[in-house]
Amino acid sequence: MKLKTVCKQVLFTAMIAGTVMTFAACGGSSGGNDMENTFMTSKATYLDAIAWYANEDIMLVTREGDVYELYYKKDIFGTTDPGMKGEKTIIYTGTYTSAPSADGDTTHLDLSLEAPTRIYMEQHGKAFGRDVYNVNCMFDTANWTDAMTTIAFPSGSEDGAADFLSTYGKAMTVTVEDPSLYQEDTSLSYRIVSMTEENLEITGN
Repeated sequence: MKLKTVCKQVLFTAMIAGTVMTFAACGGSSGGNDMENTFMTSKATYLDAIAWYANEDIMLVTREGDVYELYYKKDIFGTTDPGMKGEKTIIYTGTYTSAPSADGDTTHLDLSLEAPTRIYMEQHGKAFGRDVYNVNCMFDTANWTDAMTTIAFPSGSEDGAADFLSTYGKAMTVTVEDPSLYQEDTSLSYRIVSMTEENLEITGN
């Protein structure tokens, strides 16, 4: 593995660890549920038409009590306009079940994630100006406010948190590689192999 890749993974893991601690401190469901495993994947893209780079990182954390936290982190920056930057973090929390993978690989597991019971999202930066949610904002369905409803549902909502969950919360299956299932193979890693719902982005309707 190249040094640059290792450094990136270490940096992302450190960033996520900080996010997990912050999330727990704010009353996240991770409190009292010890971490069991983490599975990761990432994707980098270049938007040639506007000379922007985008990096998306996904990490699935499983905890005791069949609790999951699915983290989506997106970073955008422009090359023609250095000020065109944006950072977004989304955390989906809920429960899951695990089974041997349908793909037949004995080192894979299919984790069936129930629709999340909590969604946390924070974004800031000018790069999101083309989205419906085009302002610096934070949503948390466990600590919802009228100000969040105003941004998320400009036409109004009787229960903004419930509507946000029903709009953006999806059940999905995530296939992961688990090295503990075959410890003799040192080439394996805790990674996300595939997802039935690959788009975890929230941009507004």
